[in-house]
Amino acid sequence: MSLRLSLLTATAALLMPVMASASTLSGLPESCFTYELAGTKAATHGLTAKTLHATLTGTDITLDIRGVNLSDPSGHVESATLERFNAVAAYAALSAFRGGISAACKDQSLTINSSDIRSGTPHAAWTDVTLARPGHNMTIRKASIEAVQTTPDLRLKVEGTGIHDTKQPLMPTQLSADLTVQGLDTARQQITINALHAVSGSSAIDGKGSIEPGATASTSAADLHVSVTNVDTLIGQIRDTAPKKVVAALTIARLMGRQSGDATLWDIGLSGGVVTVNRIPLPFSVP
Repeated sequence: MSLRLSLLTATAALLMPVMASASTLSGLPESCFTYELAGTKAATHGLTAKTLHATLTGTDITLDIRGVNLSDPSGHVESATLERFNAVAAYAALSAFRGGISAACKDQSLTINSSDIRSGTPHAAWTDVTLARPGHNMTIRKASIEAVQTTPDLRLKVEGTGIHDTKQPLMPTQLSADLTVQGLDTARQQITINALHAVSGSSAIDGKGSIEPGATASTSAADLHVSVTNVDTLIGQIRDTAPKKVVAALTIARLMGRQSGDATLWDIGLSGGVVTVNRIPLPFSVP
């Protein structure tokens, strides 16, 4: 073998462990979702990656992360399961950014088996996150999702800081949520929002409640309690930059709310496709 060929072979062998290849989640075809982890490296009770790129196939909606840290402090969850936990979080982020599941992903079965993570408390931390679609970017300086409890129900804590959205003037700059998912291994789950806190300008948004997601909004149910401080100040801040319909919607919402000091409160319900605000049905149904 020539010296040149030997050097090429050695170089290829060194590069192979860090080259990314497209993967998907079990239960989802590549025509729905793919992701690539590049520059992976074993770490204590987990692994790190230099970058993650994920996409909802055929939608031009992408997720790019420039630092990924996956761990299980207990050391019970294997690296392959941590990677899957991370991929599920990426798929959820893309679907939320899109505003729902893409057409290619409908009728696909994605489940997280609680037995995979029940023995530990997996944690995913992301740095320099960008969600993008044509003409619309959302960036997050730091984000994390942690399973703080895995039995009998899955309890998650989610945090994001340094949030900026080019099209959503009301997007909070920081957000944290404490969620419990019941019935993880069943066809229908219930999500309890134990606590939600967000900051947008000088306003603080707090909430709690429960959601039973269905295949459509009309087969879903929700019981939510939300408060926002300094709503008038918030309306004034976005009046010149937000679309008129956003300002109008927030103004109407303020009128429907109950006052408690500097906070406006709403009780929001969803049942049978009918939305209620402070027990008053809205004059339309959701599909």
